[in-house]
Amino acid sequence: MRVPAVLVAALLPPLASAHHSYASFDLEERSLLSGRLLHVLWENPHIVFTVEAEGERIRVEWVTLSGAERTGVQETQFSAGDTIEIIASRHENPDIKVMTVVKEIRLPATNWRWESPRNRGARPTGTDSP
Repeated sequence: MRVPAVLVAALLPPLASAHHSYASFDLEERSLLSGRLLHVLWENPHIVFTVEAEGERIRVEWVTLSGAERTGVQETQFSAGDTIEIIASRHENPDIKVMTVVKEIRLPATNWRWESPRNRGARPTGTDSP
């Protein structure tokens, strides 16, 4: 059975955008999360960090593997137990412990820093962090 091209075209945009919907996030927000890295899931569709901060576990959805590779990031740079600082957007519902649209990541112990190519100069809202 052949599916008309118009039907396929009509269905693709909702499918493609469903995965990358940031409707529940303030994309301009710059919240600073500072905590201990518990786990790194290094696989597509996104690299995911689990960070413990102030007694809570926060899930941080970062870039794709190819996005990390393009910016020179390697999995070996991250280890469970590391202190990590992340500037990103939090979910609008404070009960949902997820952050995304990552603007910056820092590993203070190694003085390593990653800054999103799309967000050069992003700083946390309400802070004067370098």
